[in-house]
Amino acid sequence: ELPDSLKKQTYLKEWHVYNTLIQTIPAYIALFKDLRVLELSKNQINHLPAEIGCLKNLKVLNVSFNNLKSVPPELGDCENLEKLDLSGNMEITELPFELSNLKQLTFMDVSANKFHSIPICVLRMSNLQWLDISSNSLKDLPEDIDRLDELQTLLLQKNKLTYLPRALVNMPKLSLLVVSGDDLVEIPTAICESTTGLKFVSLKDSPVETIVCEDTEEIVENEREREQVEKEFMKAYIEDLRERESTPSYTTKVMLSLQL
Repeated sequence: ELPDSLKKQTYLKEWHVYNTLIQTIPAYIALFKDLRVLELSKNQINHLPAEIGCLKNLKVLNVSFNNLKSVPPELGDCENLEKLDLSGNMEITELPFELSNLKQLTFMDVSANKFHSIPICVLRMSNLQWLDISSNSLKDLPEDIDRLDELQTLLLQKNKLTYLPRALVNMPKLSLLVVSGDDLVEIPTAICESTTGLKFVSLKDSPVETIVCEDTEEIVENEREREQVEKEFMKAYIEDLRERESTPSYTTKVMLSLQL
């Protein structure tokens, strides 16, 4: 657990707590008014306190790979939040509507949970640029997904999608789309036309079946690491394309990526 003496260090602007057995975040976190970054990945946290809503200056919240089953509505009071990572909790099924207030949010990762649909609050995050909702239980996408008119990257692989809505064509800044191809039976042809902003479309193969053996946990961990490398590559790829569009035509750039 976190020591009580920590409450005397309210001048801190960042917390970085990784790979511990900590299960709860103390309510005195409300005292840390200047906190900008809260990195709490790979712990045993099973809930977030309502007091987290007092962190008005918080810009980054990472509670990935914990044991969360829900998110407090008070998180919507963190009006300056720019990055939210809830991935790998495995049990989150919905998000409170109050998160619609996160108008500054540009990056959101809710992969590896149990969402059956994209939460309504997400569709109201007007500045969202990166959305990773892969490895969930999505069966379809909302027809008004084009409300996310600032979205540039949409990661949907490892869901149960059978079709993609034509509304994706109406998203002017969408440049990277990744979906699994194992259940898809229909893709709007307009998505592949040059008139759309898409620069990279990936139809990933069916996920590898889990092999039950002594090394299963290691296999899953290796798969997570591989997926993370893929995501970082795709992000770098899009950033590289964006740079090339803004630089003079006589410049050249070569990027090599090697995974051993």
